[in-house]
Amino acid sequence: MDELFVGQFEHALDAKGRIVLPASFRASFDQSGFLIKGSEGCLALLTPTRFHDIAQAMASRSEEGDVRHRSAKRSFGAGAARVLPDKQGRIAVPEDLRLFARLERECVIVGAIDEVEIWDRSRWQEVTEVGDSLLESPDEFSDSDQT
Repeated sequence: MDELFVGQFEHALDAKGRIVLPASFRASFDQSGFLIKGSEGCLALLTPTRFHDIAQAMASRSEEGDVRHRSAKRSFGAGAARVLPDKQGRIAVPEDLRLFARLERECVIVGAIDEVEIWDRSRWQEVTEVGDSLLESPDEFSDSDQT
């Protein structure tokens, strides 16, 4: 893993649907990044290398002939957007992705180790409660991970 993203930052979408990337993340996306539909209703911002690795794995699986893999590959590609931060470190979030993640105005940008996630603030508060409870009982988390 080349990049490690950590931290939590509150930022607002502007009237044009742009959001400021935290300064600590910007260098990883200075050439470009890829916004995709993330897990649990967030958006994931991937480095070009990470996006390429996922896309290549999906393309390989789709060549096996399973219609589900081809369908997943299509949806992945169609739902992705290449983004490039401007001089102020803002990226434009396409309307279809804002609708998917229910981004209104107040957002939380989260370093999720191998990707950056963008959440609606109220949804992030709900999701983080579950994650925090798992961290409080790490033995239970590792036991459920093995089943």
